[in-house]
Amino acid sequence: MDFSTVFTFIKQVFSTVSILFAMIFSPAAGTEKLTYEAQKPDELKMSFSAVSDVHVETNNPDAYGAFADLIRGVKAGKSHSAAVFLGDNVMNGQLLENFFFYMGLKAVNPAEHNLVAIGNHDLGNGEGDYAKLRQNYLDNNRLYLGNKLENTYYCRIIDGCYMIFLASEDLSVNDFVMSEAQLEWLKGILKEADEASATIFIFNHHPINYIKGMDANTLSDLFSQYDNLLYIHGHIHDHLGTDNFYTRGGVNCINLPRSTEIVDYEPGDGIVVEVYENEILVRGRDFITGEWIEELNYTYPLSK
Repeated sequence: MDFSTVFTFIKQVFSTVSILFAMIFSPAAGTEKLTYEAQKPDELKMSFSAVSDVHVETNNPDAYGAFADLIRGVKAGKSHSAAVFLGDNVMNGQLLENFFFYMGLKAVNPAEHNLVAIGNHDLGNGEGDYAKLRQNYLDNNRLYLGNKLENTYYCRIIDGCYMIFLASEDLSVNDFVMSEAQLEWLKGILKEADEASATIFIFNHHPINYIKGMDANTLSDLFSQYDNLLYIHGHIHDHLGTDNFYTRGGVNCINLPRSTEIVDYEPGDGIVVEVYENEILVRGRDFITGEWIEELNYTYPLSK
């Protein structure tokens, strides 16, 4: 590595550290103009914001700057209880990248509950020691976010809603690998949620039909047995549009884009989910500009 390359790398890391420093000492800067409210605040039962594929990278301050603006925009929500990050939170699973991502969340603290899924890039994008990378994820959640997780897959019950996070269990890049243990755990959690007549949200980095080692319809066949269930994923990096809201095997699914993309489309897009007595309302939002995506306004009726 020649001197100019080393110098460029150091300069990029310094720029990223500078952004992190600013986040730590002014975490709410600029959020006032981005403030948003639930559509029907007096009837709201629970709300959360969700984004995916942040891809924090050590030597990419532009992406980290977009991440900083993104989570400040998420924090501007007046009604949400949780902020969900759907995996590929970092680019290569590196220690420094994870430090920037989790310290950014800790500094800004976008919601009361900051919940993070694991993606293939968090696991080295096909390279590295799975057990070590898995443990890093568990340690970072505990250390920075106070989320004491026993597994990379887990559930949180927030305001009566079941927030279920699935996790691929090897280094596969484009496949979701699920152990029998995780599948049995999932069946038990779904049964519990159904008995409680709860609204169910499934979060997974991979799309519903990317499962490996089982029938491709394993998850859709399981989820279609339950009312009031929504499956939300990332990984594909499609621009957020009407095609991202779709149905697979009777399951309502939402595909979230890369939220810090600065090549094919502008960064910032995600969703705000609002739960009411009789419906789930999902609205597309650019968290960086603070603007609603008007054509992305979907209602999912809830059965009793």
